[in-house]
Amino acid sequence: MQRTMAAMAVLALVACSVTLPQIKYNSTLAASAVPIADVEGNETGAVYSIEGLRVQVEPLTDERLNALFPGDSKRDRFSTNPYTYGDWVNPLVGYTPVRFTVFKVSITNDIYAKVLLDPLQAVLHTDRGEVLNSYGIPSWSPHNSFERYYRALRGQSGNEFYRFDLRMGNVRSSAYLEDQRVFKGESYSGLIAFDPLPEDVTQVRLVLQDFVLRFDASGQPLEAVDITMDFDRTLEVSEVQVATGAQE
Repeated sequence: MQRTMAAMAVLALVACSVTLPQIKYNSTLAASAVPIADVEGNETGAVYSIEGLRVQVEPLTDERLNALFPGDSKRDRFSTNPYTYGDWVNPLVGYTPVRFTVFKVSITNDIYAKVLLDPLQAVLHTDRGEVLNSYGIPSWSPHNSFERYYRALRGQSGNEFYRFDLRMGNVRSSAYLEDQRVFKGESYSGLIAFDPLPEDVTQVRLVLQDFVLRFDASGQPLEAVDITMDFDRTLEVSEVQVATGAQE
């Protein structure tokens, strides 16, 4: 008996010191070098610029999204960051999957009386021919909805309802809101989310459809443009050897 227990102890010690494989999974988007009228790439993304108006679009990695909600992103499978899985690692694949494709859109209006971007009109085209619609917040959003998404995942316990409320509160405080008019001399920014990209996608085209530049006297859109931006996608999937010590 003592010999068996000693052998088990040795095996446990070896198991604790073995080098275990982990997966590094990074999906990033960068502005394409191919020029589009009135659009220029920069270090953080792309910017649409005409006289008196600037629309900056930044693709956000999961790392940046987790930094926006640090406390909500360190709860393993109970993460309440609405845009990512936080620090949870899917044991079936060995890495943290991407939950959404997220862009930060910032508008600076210098001369127009007011401008309007409808975040629900934003679409994302992939080089596979797919067209992804953006996520709205309430359940009645026409295409995708954060409320419907998280209700489908919500359990029946009080903790599940609490986490649902935290996620939805974080969305409301960070998303690009509907009917948000940006008046002359003002700036506004928010996040627009889409479904995660398939692994074989290498380029996407973001189209902010029907961006309103001018309104008539009755407040109806008088002049609108489609703002188009191209982004190249890089996906890094590699095995990282992480040695775990016996103390673990």
